[in-house]
Amino acid sequence: MRYLVVSDIHGDIEKFEDVLQEASYNPQEDQLILLGDYVDRGPCSRDVVAKVIDLVENDGAIAIKGNHDDLFIRSKYEKEAKKLWDLNGASTTFKSYNGNMEELRKHQEWMENNLRLYYETEEYIFVHAGLMPHIPLQEQEEQTMLWTRQTARVGLGKTVVHGHTPVRHIAYYEDQVDIDTGAVYGGKLSLLELPSHEVYTAT
Repeated sequence: MRYLVVSDIHGDIEKFEDVLQEASYNPQEDQLILLGDYVDRGPCSRDVVAKVIDLVENDGAIAIKGNHDDLFIRSKYEKEAKKLWDLNGASTTFKSYNGNMEELRKHQEWMENNLRLYYETEEYIFVHAGLMPHIPLQEQEEQTMLWTRQTARVGLGKTVVHGHTPVRHIAYYEDQVDIDTGAVYGGKLSLLELPSHEVYTAT
C-alpha cells in the first residue's frame, strides 16, 4: 500500500485533481492523506472542500485540519476567529460559494465534525504544521499542530510529515518532512508517496 500525502491545496482544485492523476491515485490500493488548508487564497475553495468530502466519505481518505480550515470553522461562532480569517483569505472562500450560505454552513459543519488534528502510523505522524520537540503526541497542543514553524528534531521516534510552511521543494529536516511547496503562491502542488519518497507535482 502507498501513502499519498498532499498539503495546502488552498482552493486550487485544478492542481489538486492534476496531482492525484499524476500519481495514478487508486483508492483500492492507496491511502490518501490530506494535511489541511483546503480553503482561502485560491479561487475554488468550495470545490476543494466538496472534493475532500467525497474522498473521505467514498474513498476512505484521511483529512487533517489546517489553520485556515480551523478559522473557517470557528468563524461562524467566534468573533476573533472571524477577524483573523478575514485577514487570511476569507474573501476568496466566500466568493467561491457564490452566495450559497447554506452549502457553506454545511461544509463548515462537516469539517468541524470530520477533520482530524493528526494521523499516526507505525512509522509516520501526519499533521498540518508540525510538532514541538520531545513532547508526547497526546500532550501536543492544538495550536502547535495548526500553526508551529520549527525545523528541529521532534524526537518521537517517527517521521513527522507536515505542510504549512512554504518551501520551494519538499524539504527534509532531521526527522521532519515539509511538503508545502507553495502552490497558492505560484509554486507547485506536491504529492509525496511513502514509503518510496517519490514526488509528484502539478503546476
